[in-house]
Amino acid sequence: MREITKKLIWTAAALITVQNTLYAGGKITAPAISPVIEIPPLVDPSPWYLGAGLVKLDYKGCHNSCEFEDVTYGMMVRGGYEFNQYIGLEARGMWTGWEAEGAELEHHFGIFMKPMVPVSENFNAYGLLGYGKTKIGGTYERAAMDESGFSWGIGIEYDLSDREDDEEENTRYNREFDGQADQEKGWGIFIDYQQLLVNKQNLGRGEVDLHVLSFGVTYDF
Repeated sequence: MREITKKLIWTAAALITVQNTLYAGGKITAPAISPVIEIPPLVDPSPWYLGAGLVKLDYKGCHNSCEFEDVTYGMMVRGGYEFNQYIGLEARGMWTGWEAEGAELEHHFGIFMKPMVPVSENFNAYGLLGYGKTKIGGTYERAAMDESGFSWGIGIEYDLSDREDDEEENTRYNREFDGQADQEKGWGIFIDYQQLLVNKQNLGRGEVDLHVLSFGVTYDF
């Protein structure tokens, strides 16, 4: 009986030892569980944009000691490509004819470099530096002109797109400048001032001042 008791005690001790070895990281280990990683969707917004708006043209000139001034209204279109958040390229055209009292902008076409400064995620300040072709017509013959040369402007843009949806979806962009004031896909508004011609003389009859104030909407693709 004593021998049987000793055998039972040694058997129990051996089982306990084996069990402790298994739980302590011995030869048998539990399989590792890999965490599930969700990859957010990759968005590639186009750098192209188009816009349209209204313009107010101020025409001032001095012809044979006789000052001439007119204000007309019209429309404009613009389109561009943004290389990054600091520089872009824009083309624009405009014409007026509403409430003309002697002179009207038959057309203005220009191509511009567009330096930009991101003010916030929604606001963008920009400049326009380039070349424009301007033709003035109307009933006042001395105001008529067809000239081309340096043109410049300044303006601001405001992005109306909803970024909260992107944040909720953990959307990521494959261009680092996206999401910083260059307006993601969606609508925006802009206002700018442009000097159509700089230091131009109207057929030798005096210096001409042509500038416009533009306001409109833009859609970024």
